[in-house]
Amino acid sequence: AITIYRICYQPLGANQEERSNGGPASAAEYLAAVILGFCVLSFIDTLHTLEPYSGRRSLLSTAYLATTSTLLPWAHHYLADVSDKPNPDGETALFWHIPKSGGTTAKRLYQCMGKTLAHRVGADPRFGHDQENEIVVFEPHEGKDWKVVNVDTTIKPGILRAKELGLVQSHTTDLIFTMEPAFAGEQLYDEDNKGRFLALFRHPVDRAASMFFYLQTATWERTYRPEWAEMTVMEWANLKNFESDYVVRKLVGKRFGDSVSEMDLIIAKELVRQRFIVGLMDEMNESIRRFNIVLGVDESSERSQQCMEDFGLIEPKDVTPVAPAAEEGSEEESKTHATDKKNSNKHPKFKEGDPEYDAIAARNPLDMVLYNYILQLFEDQKLIIDSYFLELEAEEKEEGETANDEAANQLALLPPGADVGSSRLPAEIEANLANVNDPIEDKESQTPFFWHVPKSGGTTLQRMYFCMGFTLANEVGGNSKFDSDRSKIDVISPWSDNPGKVINVDVTSQDGITEAKNRGFLTQTPHPHLDLMSSQEFKFATTTLFSPEHKGRMFALFRHPIDRAVSKFYYLQKATWEITYNERWKKMTLEKWAERDRGENNWMVRMLVGKNNKDMLTTDDLELAKEIVRTKFVVGLMDSFDESVHRFNAFLGVDESDALNQQCIGQFTSSEGDSHPIGKLLKPKINGTATLIPM
Repeated sequence: AITIYRICYQPLGANQEERSNGGPASAAEYLAAVILGFCVLSFIDTLHTLEPYSGRRSLLSTAYLATTSTLLPWAHHYLADVSDKPNPDGETALFWHIPKSGGTTAKRLYQCMGKTLAHRVGADPRFGHDQENEIVVFEPHEGKDWKVVNVDTTIKPGILRAKELGLVQSHTTDLIFTMEPAFAGEQLYDEDNKGRFLALFRHPVDRAASMFFYLQTATWERTYRPEWAEMTVMEWANLKNFESDYVVRKLVGKRFGDSVSEMDLIIAKELVRQRFIVGLMDEMNESIRRFNIVLGVDESSERSQQCMEDFGLIEPKDVTPVAPAAEEGSEEESKTHATDKKNSNKHPKFKEGDPEYDAIAARNPLDMVLYNYILQLFEDQKLIIDSYFLELEAEEKEEGETANDEAANQLALLPPGADVGSSRLPAEIEANLANVNDPIEDKESQTPFFWHVPKSGGTTLQRMYFCMGFTLANEVGGNSKFDSDRSKIDVISPWSDNPGKVINVDVTSQDGITEAKNRGFLTQTPHPHLDLMSSQEFKFATTTLFSPEHKGRMFALFRHPIDRAVSKFYYLQKATWEITYNERWKKMTLEKWAERDRGENNWMVRMLVGKNNKDMLTTDDLELAKEIVRTKFVVGLMDSFDESVHRFNAFLGVDESDALNQQCIGQFTSSEGDSHPIGKLLKPKINGTATLIPM
């Protein structure tokens, strides 16, 4: 919604109660109390993630609204925030390889794409670079065309060596792989050389079971466990030294054998929320797509295409895929998503309620909570990462085009509605609405359509035109208190002291629009004079009331989405006459109201493309909305109301030299607008962080 808008334009007190023993509480004790308070609040939030995840979240989820941070200092200072636009040339990405979660597949995919990686292979003595006193980039296997650096970042000693050699500062590496995310993050990066963290996560029960069966036979692994081959899952899950809560433990930097607690879970959740680009093994294709955006991978290149095809991320060209028959009661990890076949293994699949599932889950209670939270983050991050892609794509076009550069710049400077070759608009919108720069040749075959964006000055604008004696079609004409012959389309004069008139229809609701159409609105012959119609229902009205023979000409007032939403909140606290009045809002704070999607979930984009609040929006929807506004709308801004009125008057053919018109313009322009300054206080900077309003 903000994008569409831009297109248009206290410390601890000294007098605390003394403790029961008579002595004042120490500063350390007060600090501990404050920290405990934050922890309790965060833990309550953590418990909510135990509830089944259902329903679609707001596009700007509460997970990414402003909140208290419990980030560890190194993560706060040394890692890029999820909301920060990636800079592959200025930051070094790190992939946390969680065992049996698709990490080996990711590593080999990026090897295939020719990326320079840091992982175990680089420090293998066979290649002769493990004792070098500087970072060396080399090809470990001749003819394979992929490179590594001469450090092993998967283990702590190797990380310390990489730090000593200045791995990150050398800017030689595209992607660092590690199994020690906390240690690597703290040791390798600094404030001038930040890291971007990525990881693939997997359901804790599936991951643990896969590890159990894999290490029974994986003789090539350091952690090979032949003794497990004779065990049942239940026996293994009840071992005294069973490794529990692996993911939480690694995120907070605790060793095997150290206890982990709810406090560690809180810290882990915050670290993943703010600093990890989240992938899911069960959504491998989508996860790799997101990683590619962050890493700056050109998916359209021939090499990338071939690699993604080899790893099952895209279908082979000119080949009809044949799904292999599933083996009953088993899971072959390579059949539903990209995997490395050598590293995958078949094993029984356990479901909730099975003794094996319950036994493994009981040993990983914190990881289970964290994974449910990560499922939420995976959904919430989609639009954030897609926004990276739009920005990066725009930058690539700007930098990469030569001969087309000038044409692209000219396109950006074209008047709204200028011909751009082929239309990207739906056929009905293209045919039923005039382009904004088309000359008005026949007023009888075109009707100005004011898209009334709520709390954006639309009511004031309509009152001004009523003052001038205009005839409007809006909601007034559908009011039963005005005596009118409903068998035909007619004009009503609702007020004795106002020259304004209305058509006897209500075009502000879908039912009203349908009724108006059936009664002959805009098609009846002869049709009474109509100066303009006003409705919030852009898509429905456009496709129902207008046609290629009788087109609509669009104009609208736009307002910053946060100012508009805040104004709506305060207005509907007291507007008992409105259909949308909600008595519960009367005692609600703005913060409480903004915690949930209450009809302000990208309202403008949804109305322009015809989607309701339950439908998922995509970047294609945003691009369509932008194109509709660019080609079809005369744009006004509530913040520039006087100038907008002047433009609308020219558009509508209003004689501003007329004495009555001048009086009406003076009466309804230069107003101060809403008296809710908090709306402006909440407005973000252009590149700022998310605010309280779920736009």
